[in-house]
Formats: sequence, structure tokens, C-alpha cells
Amino acid sequence: MLESFYKYWGKCQQGDQSDNYHLLAYHNLDVAACGYHIVKNDYFNSAELFEQIGFSSDDTETAALWFAYFLAWHDIGKFANGFQQLFKHNNPHLVAPDPAKSYLTRHDSLGHWLWKNYLMQESEIQLEHYNYNIDQIYNIWLLIMTGHHGKPPILDPKGNLAFNSQDKHASLDYIKAINKLFIVDNRLAGYHTSFFDKKFRKILSKLSWLIAAITVISDWLGSNEQFFTFCSKSMELSEYWVNYALANAEKAVATLPKRSSITPFNGIKNLFPFIEKPTPLQQKALSCPLTDNGPELFIMEDVTGAGKTEASMILAHRLMAAGKAHGIYIGMPTQATANGIYQRTAQIYGQLYQADSHPSLVLAHGASYMNPTFTQTIINLDNISQQKYLNNDNSASSECNEWFVDTRKKSLLAEVGVGTLDQALMAVMPFKHQSLRLLGLRHKLLILDEVHAYDSYMVKLLESLLHYHASQGGSAIILTATLPFFLREKLLNAFYSGLTSTPSPLTLDTDLPFPLFTQLNQKNLVEQAIATRDEVKRQVKIDWIDNINSGIEKIKSAIEQGKIICWIKNSVADAISLYQQIQQNLHLDSKQILLFHSRFAYCDRLAIEQKTIEWAGKTSNNTIRSAKIIIATQVIEQSLDLDFDEMISDIAPIDLLIQRAGRLQRHVRDKHGNIKSATHQNQPRDERNPPILTVFAPTWQDDPSEDWLDNPEFRNTKYVYANHAYLWFTQRVLRERGVITMPEAARLLIEAVYRHDLEPPKGLQEAFYQALGQQLGQSSQAKSIILNFNKCYSREQFNAEWDKEIEVSTRLSKDNIDLYLAYQQDGKVIPYCSSNEYAWEQSHITISASKWARVKKAVPQLDEQHLEKLRQQIHRPNAIIVLIETEKEPSFYSKELGFYLN
Repeated sequence: MLESFYKYWGKCQQGDQSDNYHLLAYHNLDVAACGYHIVKNDYFNSAELFEQIGFSSDDTETAALWFAYFLAWHDIGKFANGFQQLFKHNNPHLVAPDPAKSYLTRHDSLGHWLWKNYLMQESEIQLEHYNYNIDQIYNIWLLIMTGHHGKPPILDPKGNLAFNSQDKHASLDYIKAINKLFIVDNRLAGYHTSFFDKKFRKILSKLSWLIAAITVISDWLGSNEQFFTFCSKSMELSEYWVNYALANAEKAVATLPKRSSITPFNGIKNLFPFIEKPTPLQQKALSCPLTDNGPELFIMEDVTGAGKTEASMILAHRLMAAGKAHGIYIGMPTQATANGIYQRTAQIYGQLYQADSHPSLVLAHGASYMNPTFTQTIINLDNISQQKYLNNDNSASSECNEWFVDTRKKSLLAEVGVGTLDQALMAVMPFKHQSLRLLGLRHKLLILDEVHAYDSYMVKLLESLLHYHASQGGSAIILTATLPFFLREKLLNAFYSGLTSTPSPLTLDTDLPFPLFTQLNQKNLVEQAIATRDEVKRQVKIDWIDNINSGIEKIKSAIEQGKIICWIKNSVADAISLYQQIQQNLHLDSKQILLFHSRFAYCDRLAIEQKTIEWAGKTSNNTIRSAKIIIATQVIEQSLDLDFDEMISDIAPIDLLIQRAGRLQRHVRDKHGNIKSATHQNQPRDERNPPILTVFAPTWQDDPSEDWLDNPEFRNTKYVYANHAYLWFTQRVLRERGVITMPEAARLLIEAVYRHDLEPPKGLQEAFYQALGQQLGQSSQAKSIILNFNKCYSREQFNAEWDKEIEVSTRLSKDNIDLYLAYQQDGKVIPYCSSNEYAWEQSHITISASKWARVKKAVPQLDEQHLEKLRQQIHRPNAIIVLIETEKEPSFYSKELGFYLN
């Protein structure tokens, strides 16, 4: 008699043919076979995970078979008649639709419901030596398996509305057949001994978050029709397993890229042949002793120009060669800073690996040249025809496309990834596919730059990430020029608690030198002063202006002298307004002035960024630099190697002003602005006038009132930097000293603004304490959405949050809207940037929801009917398509100004 489970389909293609389907039992075995080969061949270090939960390192076969066994359960929710009704057919070999049943809950969650409410009670599927501990172990495994679409299953699905008694009996028959296939035919011989160990259950719970990621990848691979053609012919499961599932899965898994081999570390020249003499920081990265095993945290605090990026890569190579990491993820605060580091990383990352390796590198947004082999194993255009399930229930192949088409999500799976810190932070939050991010971070070195740029909310998330990373044996390097003591303390203690599993904090010295090299490992904490080369010691005089016209006069004077000058504004609106005002007042050629902010389409922003580097970068000369003006926002202040003759900056907290001043006369030039070369014997002197940072700030008040920033020229500054006392403390210390002297005054300047015992003037106290309260609230809010990895992969801690990703964010900011610029031609919608592989991504702009509410009536948009179709096509469910006319300049956007409606 034919087993009842052969009447259930697992994959289908809707059409005229009623036999265009793949049996559910076979699909489950396809996925199981992919998982088997992944573990057997140790892809994603999976064999190591199974060794940690109790399987012998000498017997990966047993570990691989048990993983396959549980993967064979992953789609049991599809036995629901409600789900089966999604395939419209008249095939007598398939189960008939039951009009009393409906499909209201996703099939993955229905699978867990079926286990908890039916299969768990059925003694027929219990093996020899069963006891109640087995149910708890199986429950963890079933949470992992039925979470194969990137989220844990829903806790309380309406299973009775989806399953009838025939479905339940069919699922029972199927599990009995699976037990025979794996336990009897493959000689697993009953429950693994570790299943009875409470310690095993605890370890499995912790590692379930990583095993969930391998489950997702197994499902993606096992859903690829290129390797697994549909089969509706009934045969013994053992025959399908050996002749079809295992054989095809071996081919599918073999196309995954092998891990690249790391080159031994043989000194600095392999990575940076142009470095003749390492800086003191680079020398420390070369010589600091590494522990034999265990994770380490390094904090490099040094001035701009000290070679921090190169020092971090030197240390990264040493850590990788010592077996402490297999790859790197570099997390930056903004897209602009990520772009800059990506270009530099692309030039050297291949040197970290053996010549015959093919390491992958990806940028976490926009275009990249990651090794395409990985995505080809999972994405196939033929799969697009596969039916998309109803009720937000995507097929595995379409969901796979959704994941990999978003290049930001690829970064953590690449061997070397560069992107924003947000992509790593999402690993510790209830985001879809967070498990894949966790897996991507495992065995990677985290390099985090400009950490002072984050607010309390992101700092709390970063603490959690560092804690988890250390607990998993991961190392990290933090780079900064301006790290307040309180933040340094938080980051060190977060890593230390993950390293030692103890809540006891470190005892830290509050009186530390600068520059400083800090190394923390299981043995000790080392804090060592670093020397500073004379050529990067800086003294920048501070000048003050309190009105826009004075700044414009300075700009006029600078360009008359053939200089390049930059004014950094605190808001996009202020930058656009100033740009227009300067053009109007000075009657400039557009080739002389450039506007750089975050509200450009990505392709335009990239072009502006490149022009900025061309005008003000290290290799620029007098011909290029002469009489140029750049009006910019904060996007310019970090990780871009720029060198201006003169600079004006809106008032900002001290650490940001120090960063901005680092772009003022950064390289040694002659009086005309041409670069001067250095030699061992000769360190040239800059021939330009001594650097002056002109700060645009309110007129100084010893005892300011609460309306200190109410002047219209500072209104946006008041909004951007809510703690006005920080601005006043900054103005006070810079007025007192008159100069920024680096590195000698670095600690003094930072602590003069951020020291915890500072008392603001009475008029600013309300704003000060309100801002501090907001910081505590932000930290608390972040803490409330951090996953607890000691508990197993489930929604026990969070439920609705997994389904409301808009509400869960890596940054606390006003709600943002994703705009995509497009043209409408001959009935087609064409992205604004049409010359790039990532055309829609390159046509993207983010603006605040409040701004969009004000201006949207003035912006032409794609109609709702075409919008929904295009959203599905470009995998952007919340995209708003704004239309640009080809014949005339749009009223809301230009290449020169960006999105300028306010």
C-alpha cells in the first residue's frame, strides 16, 4: 500500500499541468542531503559546531546524519491541507482540498505547531531509551528547523484551522519512514548519547542561533531546481535518498566556494610595499605579543595621519596567520566612510590569502565585486517561475533572491566585508536572517572605526555585539582619534564580560596618555603609550565668526588667493542654502564649487565623493585645487583622506571638530598647494600659512540662556546636537586654549566636554539633563531589543518584533522613507542610474518620513498599481518610486543640489 505522505506536494509550478510538482518527502530529503554534505565537508565551520555540542570530531558522519535527520522535518508544516490548497490542480494522486481548512499561518510555524500539538505525543515515533529529556532536545531542533525562513516560528499559530486528521496521520507516517531511513537504514542506532545530557541542551541552545543559519542555507540550496528537478514518481525513501537527494546535493554543495588559505605573516612589505618606515603605531601592531589562543581586543587611539588603517590590517594579518580569524569585517559609521575604506581594502585584501585562493570581498551597500560563485549556487533565474506562496509565505528561491540582491546583506558572508556597523549590529537583534549575520561574523575579526560617532542606543548594541563576539572566540580592533573615557570603559568591559563570562568589571586607569595602544585578552590588560612622529603633530589655531556673511568673505578671500576651502555645515538644508547663497553672492563658475551631503542618489553621491577626492585628496595639485570651494555636511569629516588649505565649520562637539580639523592641511605642500615628497633624510615643511579652523558659533556667553541657539542660523544645529551643553563646553575650552594641539591636548579637550562630573550653566541645564535622560532611555531601549543567546532560537523573548522590522532599528532616528529615482519611458519604469549592475540601489535616496510628509504632494510618483509590481520586482517592499521627466529639470532633485525640497 502506498504511504499516505506521497499524496503531498512540497514544491510546485502553477500552470496547466497538474503533475508539475515535487513531492514533499523528496524536498525534505533534498534539503537534508544539502545539510549532510555541508557538515560532512565542514562548510561554514559547521563540523566544529557539532563537535561543540557533543559529537566526536572523529565521527562527522554521525553529526552530518543527525543534522540531515532533523532537516528532514523542516517542512512538515506543508502537510497542512490549508497549505496544500495553494496548488490548484485536479490530480487524483494528490490530497484533495478540504473546504473546512484554511491557510492563515505560514507553513514553517505550522510545522512547529504540528510537533508540539501532535507528533510529540505519538509514541510510535519515539526511539529506544526515550525519556522526557528527548522532547526538550527535539523541541530545540524543531525550533531551528521550522525557523528555516530566517525567523523563529510563531509561538501560537492557528494549526487546527490548517490541519485535518488525514494530514496529521500522513505526517506521522512520514516521520516513521524518516526514522527508518536514518535510524535503521543509516545505523544511527537510537538517540545520540549527548541527547540525555543537560549540559548538551544548554550548549545546543546557545549554538542554535548559528545552526539556524546553516539550516537556512541548506533550504536555499535544496530548493534550487538546477540541481533538484521536480519528481512526482513514488519510490522508497531510501532509493530517493541515495540515488537522487545525496547525489544531487553533493553537486549543489560542491559549488559553494572553499575557504581561502591564509598566507603566513612575513612583515609589512607584503601588504604595504610603499611603507619605508612604519609609524610608531604600525610598529606596535607589528611587535605586540599575541596569546597562543583565545580572543583579543585591541584599541588604537592615535592622531589623524598615524596610519591607523594600515596598523589595523597589519595586526589583522598577524591574527589571521595565528589562526584567530579566517576573515575580516570592517564596520564604519556611514556609507561615505565605508566607500573610502572599501577602496583601500580592495587593493590589499588578496595579500592576506594564498595566491591560488579566491577570497571574496564585498561592500555592504552599492556595487561590489564579490566572488559570484556563492550567489550562483543559490540564485537561479529559472526559479523565478516557481510559485510564490500566499500570505507573505515566500518560496525558498524567491526569498534567497531577496537576501542576495541586497548587497548590504552579503557582506558578512564574504571572507572580507566592508560596510556600515549596522549590518553587524543586526546580528544581535530580532531581524530576519540575523542568524546568517551571526554565522558571517563567526571566525571573523571585527575592525571598527570611528566608534566615537555613535549615540547611546548604538553603543549599547555595540556592547552586546562585542560581548557575544568575544564569547564565541572572536577578536576585534577598534580605531579612534577621540575616545572619551566613559566609552572606552563600556567597550572594554563588554568584551571582557564575553571573554571571561563574569559580570565583574575591569579596573581602569582614568589618567591615561595619548596616543595609546590597548590590548585585552584572557591573560591581562595592557595599556601602552605610543610615540607620535613630528610630521603628524599638529597645532591648529581657532578663529570665530558669528554670521554667515563673515564666512562668505573668508571664502572669497581664500579663492582669490587660489586656495581650496571647505565649510562643513551641520544639516543638509543649511548646506544647500549656503551653497546657493555663495553662488549668488560670488557669481562662481559651477566648476569651482561643489556640494556634498547625504541626500543625493547614490550614483550622484559617488561621483561627488570622487570629485571631492580629486580636488582635495592627497594627489591633488595646484592646477586642480586652485580656487575651489566644497560645501559639505558631516559625510566629509571621517575616513576620507582630504587636505584643505582653509576650513570653516559650524560649531559641533569637540570630537567632531578635532576630526574636521584633521582634514585641514593634512599633507605637506608647497605654498602653491603641490604635494612635497618626504625621504628618510628630509622631512619637508609645509609652506602654507599656519592652519586656522574658523568656527561658526553663537556670540560667546559666559552664562547663556536657554535660547542660546535660537538664532535662525543655528536652528538646525540646535536640532542636530540636542545636548547644547556639549557645544557650549566645546566653545569654552577652545576659547580658553585658542588652539587644538595634537596629540598633547587630546585627552584634555575630550574630557573638558565629556567628563561625567561637569556641571553646565543654568540656562542649559534643562537641555543637558533632558539629553542625558534621552541617552539613558536610548540605552535602555537598545537593551530591550537585544537577543538573549543563552536561550534557544525562538520567539520566547520577542514575538511581534520579528515581524515588524521597521520598528526594530539599528539606529534611533526619525522614521525614514526609501525613495528611488526613475524615468518613465514607453510604458517602462527605468531607474535613474541605468548604467550599473545595481541600478536601483544606485538610484536610491533616504529622507525622513516627516520631510516626505511635507513635500510628497509636490513630487511626481509612480501610481499604486505599477508601484506594487515594481516593488516585488526590485525586492524593495517599501520603495517609493519618484518620477523625473527626461525633457526638463525636476522640481525636487538635481545632480548639483540633490533632493532639495524642504
